[in-house]
Amino acid sequence: MYRKALAVIAALALSISSFSMIAAHGEDLKKPLTAPKITAGSNGYTFKATPAKWSDNGPSSFQWLLNGKALPASGLTLKLKSSQNKKKLQFSESHIFDDGTTVTAKSNTITIGNVLLSESLTIRVRPTDDKVMEIAVLPKSVPTTAKPTYQWYVGYFEIKGATKSTYNLKTADLGNDISLQVNFVAKGFVTAKKTSNTVAIANITRKYDQIWSEEFNGPAGAPADPTVWVAQNGDGVAFGNRGWGNNERQWYDDKISSTNGSGSYVIKATTTGAGANNCYYKGPCEWASTKLVTKDKVGFKYGRIEARIKGPVGNGTWGAFWLLGADIDERGWPGCGEIDVTELLGRLPNTSLGYIHSPSGSPGSTVEMATPHHAGYHTYAVDWLPDQIRYFLDGVPFATQNRPDNGWVFDHEFYIIINLAMGGNLGGAIEANLKDTSMEFDYIRVYSINGVGEVIKR
Repeated sequence: MYRKALAVIAALALSISSFSMIAAHGEDLKKPLTAPKITAGSNGYTFKATPAKWSDNGPSSFQWLLNGKALPASGLTLKLKSSQNKKKLQFSESHIFDDGTTVTAKSNTITIGNVLLSESLTIRVRPTDDKVMEIAVLPKSVPTTAKPTYQWYVGYFEIKGATKSTYNLKTADLGNDISLQVNFVAKGFVTAKKTSNTVAIANITRKYDQIWSEEFNGPAGAPADPTVWVAQNGDGVAFGNRGWGNNERQWYDDKISSTNGSGSYVIKATTTGAGANNCYYKGPCEWASTKLVTKDKVGFKYGRIEARIKGPVGNGTWGAFWLLGADIDERGWPGCGEIDVTELLGRLPNTSLGYIHSPSGSPGSTVEMATPHHAGYHTYAVDWLPDQIRYFLDGVPFATQNRPDNGWVFDHEFYIIINLAMGGNLGGAIEANLKDTSMEFDYIRVYSINGVGEVIKR
């Protein structure tokens, strides 16, 4: 008895379930297999409707809608005028099934007077040239009179001047995302915008070609080459820059420094004879040292700027290898720009400091080295490009300053400076027992980077 009851209940459940499935299936059959669709013709004002597909062969009637109101048009094609711009166009289809049921389906909506685009915008690195970005797929536009305009981006920022259908990659693009925005413009139509995929630039080879050097190969005791270097002697007062702007304690005198006969220029700093000059701090100068510049002799614009240097010993020492904008007399500082390739402090013997100075700020970077900068030679360099300054220690990059939207002043001629300051705002207190120290330059070399870099000789 119990088993018979169970069988009856199961049969009833199966019957109800089957009925439900059939009913549900029947409802699905009355939905369109594909929705109706409208597309615009080449002029942007003619439209074609593609009817829906249904599960039977029953009749359908059609209706065009403009802003939801019926138009006196029931065919599969429609022609409108520009006076209907900004209005919404839709196509409605009513289908009658064999059982007399009517189902209505509506198409996509098109805004009249908008440029319409098909397909996605796809960019890629050109297969035959990995330094060129190109369009792989450009959307088709309606109307066909719409003309594309281009703007390439690095990250979220526009690349100035990159307004062609291709983009030549720069070394500064390494490690960044590149994308493209295309605007399709046609008279009387609303511009359509399309943004591409992003492409991460993972590998651009930097090719370096030497374009200038100072090897300091003179005999022992020889001065720096006068065709390249100019001495800036004194305590800064004669240059309108007391204490060289940093409360430094030295008097610069190029006569105390020279080449060593072994291929290096040695900048000496000493207390010997320093007191013969009166410094800005109203007393005999405490130290004598040397500062040389290439100003009005040799200028540089972009490229790798590199020097092999042995740093100074002793607290209070402040050696530097740096560049200043050649227009400093006209624009002043920091409007001229300053690039500190390295600043080597006796109080931080394992650290190299690098800064850029401009009206928009003074971002800096430091790197720690395995051995003290005074214990042996290290190479210090910047890769200076139109949109980026990258720092290197012994050939290894450690920091990058990218060009911001505003305030970039590193796009003109600069000159090189080498000096050894004592004390001052950054050098700090000079140790009491320190009497002599030095900083050695093995060479200074300048390279173009993928053809970018210029030497300007007077």
